[in-house]
Amino acid sequence: MAPGYDIDSNHPTGAEAPWRLVITGVAGAGKTTIATAMAARLGLRFVEGDGLHPEANVAKMAGGHPLVDADRWPWLARIREELRRGDVVVTCSALTRRYRDMLRSAGGVRFVHLTLDPATARARMSARAGHFMGPAMAASQFAALERPGPDETDVAVIDSTAPIQAVVDAAVSALGGLRPGPSPVLADGAADRAITGDELAGHVRTLTGLVLERGARRVLLVPPDHTRLHSRAGAITAGLLAGLERAGCRVAVLPATGTHVPMTGADARLMFGEAVPGDRLLVHRWRQGVKEVGRISAEEVDAVSGGRYREEIPVHVDEQLLGGWDLVVSIGQVLPHEVIGMANFTKNLVIGLGGAPTIHRSHFLGAVCDMESIMGRPSSPVRDVVDAAYDRFVDPAVPVMWVLTVIEAEPEQLVTRGLFAGFGGSAASGGAAYRAAADLSGAVNVHRVPAPLTRVTCWLDPDEFRSTWVANKAVYRTRMAIADGGELVVVAPGVRRFGEDEQVDRLIRRHGYRGTPATLEAVATDPELADNLGAAAHLIHGSSEGRFRIVYCTDPDAGGLTRREVEAAGYEWRPLPGDADRMERDGDTTFIRNPALGLWSAAVVHGG
Repeated sequence: MAPGYDIDSNHPTGAEAPWRLVITGVAGAGKTTIATAMAARLGLRFVEGDGLHPEANVAKMAGGHPLVDADRWPWLARIREELRRGDVVVTCSALTRRYRDMLRSAGGVRFVHLTLDPATARARMSARAGHFMGPAMAASQFAALERPGPDETDVAVIDSTAPIQAVVDAAVSALGGLRPGPSPVLADGAADRAITGDELAGHVRTLTGLVLERGARRVLLVPPDHTRLHSRAGAITAGLLAGLERAGCRVAVLPATGTHVPMTGADARLMFGEAVPGDRLLVHRWRQGVKEVGRISAEEVDAVSGGRYREEIPVHVDEQLLGGWDLVVSIGQVLPHEVIGMANFTKNLVIGLGGAPTIHRSHFLGAVCDMESIMGRPSSPVRDVVDAAYDRFVDPAVPVMWVLTVIEAEPEQLVTRGLFAGFGGSAASGGAAYRAAADLSGAVNVHRVPAPLTRVTCWLDPDEFRSTWVANKAVYRTRMAIADGGELVVVAPGVRRFGEDEQVDRLIRRHGYRGTPATLEAVATDPELADNLGAAAHLIHGSSEGRFRIVYCTDPDAGGLTRREVEAAGYEWRPLPGDADRMERDGDTTFIRNPALGLWSAAVVHGG
């Protein structure tokens, strides 16, 4: 983590929200001229989007060949990064709705679309010297153009054939009338709001009505497994199942287990009560039963990671997800996450129902991009990849409704702070629901301590945490609050193994949690680990990099990991201490009962 890292740096609100303007249109529309003038008028920096094209794109256009989607995605990713820096006017042709949607994911973006006729565009292109795009390219620009639709309320359409000052005046005047994109179809939540059980049941009835209004008769429910026991997803799933079946729908339940072991009957009772018997659950098999639906190119991965990772990411999803459903309802909790920044939304399908190549490479991407600069942020390199995978390859194949909860762990109880729902991808109401939930989670799940903590004790519910693969959330979520030379004690009475998968368990035992350099060396020398990059990412995430001590407390007498196993994996070991209530009263340690439900960060970071 860089000195002075601010976990709130991409949560702009109110008067402090940055200006993010994109001037769009075909070549010859005058984007650079108008953008430069607008930047000067508004006191913003100017970025020429054409200057962000990869060299291969420039050479292709200079040769008279139009770009295709695969050429444009990495370029658009670079422009989006400029927008995220804020207070900027950027030029970008953004010829199609899909391209504008990708830029919208920067948040708070407004567009000025410049129009003109083809003859004027060709004349202007002929008059400019030294530009790689010649007048012969004009026809391809107009052929590709999708003019902004009436629902694109964040776009001002301006005639660019008027005098320059008139165009600038009209554009600046229009900005105040632009409205943000879609809103969630259901939004209830605030940092001081407590949604009661009766209110939650009422929301489930509303969601059932939304499903039926769309004419859905075959519905797939995709909740998390019991490792998200406190997400309220169990109650929501049970309520939707009952309501939809009463209405005559055919409903199936496929838990988004990712790499976790399949749920047992006991797990299903913990999560859903008696509403969803274990033998009724469909099973996600992440190594088999998946289908490749697309690929995110190495060039785009390179762009979103700032050059830290350049490997293609195949997108494999469970074949059962693509089984001809009228609607898929994805249910889950938004909260800080060590790989993607904020859990859920598109991650629930692309990773939770993803295949091995997708899981491994996306997790390794998160590891090399620095977990501590990702956690608690609604956008991240992994989020960009996962959203792109969903928007391009899953959304066109199956309609999805997202149901997202926000839960806060108070000292004596868990409180439902928010419930948000929406349809479609990152630029639709589904994306709006995710962003609203992520903002609320940032307010209630991120805990700032005034100074680094010297000793932290985390207690892990044995019903939820049975492997270090899941239990290491105690490491991930507290590391930003622990002082150099500090101690983290993980009280894990239910932890019996390292990996959820036999192969991953074997790799963790072989290499242990020994820090980034040792893990990267192991990837270079162990072909099996190189083929399981998700395991390598986990080994990096689960290490303190030698900065603080990690002590696991297990129960070997009850089948838990033994002292020898824990120490062989690179941690220290102690026997289980007394009951959780006694640990909570120990004034020598900061006690955290539910580390998986939050993120702890010191106001002054280590190394700063």
